[in-house]
Amino acid sequence: MRSGSILKNTVFFLLCIGLCACATTQPKPDAPSGPSKEQLQFIELEQKTAKLLQTSQKLHSLQQNHEEQRRRLAIICADHADHQVCQPQSDRDYALRTFCGDRSFVSHVDEIVGACHQGQCRQVDDASMLKRTQYRTLVSRLPHKLVTFGSSSVKLDRRDKREVQQFIEAIQAQHGYVIVVGRASRDGPWRKNVRLALNRAENTRQYIVNELGMDAKYVGYITYGHEKMYLTTLDAERLSGKKMTIRQANRSALIFSYPCFQYQSAK
Repeated sequence: MRSGSILKNTVFFLLCIGLCACATTQPKPDAPSGPSKEQLQFIELEQKTAKLLQTSQKLHSLQQNHEEQRRRLAIICADHADHQVCQPQSDRDYALRTFCGDRSFVSHVDEIVGACHQGQCRQVDDASMLKRTQYRTLVSRLPHKLVTFGSSSVKLDRRDKREVQQFIEAIQAQHGYVIVVGRASRDGPWRKNVRLALNRAENTRQYIVNELGMDAKYVGYITYGHEKMYLTTLDAERLSGKKMTIRQANRSALIFSYPCFQYQSAK
């Protein structure tokens, strides 16, 4: 009997300890949850927006500084052309006067540009007026850009548009004229190729005028329906700086800046 009483007391004691422990143990608080997916996206968007504003303001400031420096340089060089900082501009002005002073050399291009203003600038069949060596010299001495097209394509792709935009931005400060020379390969009917060449030149001109904002009065396009005006592989490599086939070279539009032209209404 006594041993049974002891056992009951022991069990009762253990139960009491367990109940007391349950009564005194505090439940663990839930771990704080992190930001939701939507919150993270919002934070990321805020950071991107702040970065965009910061870089835009910095770019605007740099552009303002660049314009101010250009203005100051123009003032200095107007009175002190022999100043060291004016040397690049003086060299360019001298080269420009020398180049544009050779009337026998540039008269053919003047006629082309003049025809462009009168709506006559399409196909130029009298290309014999300009020798191939003169033509090479002309484009090699002027800023130029060669863009290529697919076999039957007449539209600039995204990469070509970017390159043309960079070229136009680089020459924007030069007063003059931009000429687009369209070409096509020898494959297929001649009339079809002339149409491809014209469309390539015209579409490139439209991009320069309509999307890049250059004055339409200063952008013309032509194509040469003449044997001499096909580009060779060497021509293409010199103009583009990369290797390409003769077909690729002639499925192209050559854009170059012609600084010798003075628009008639500006005289």
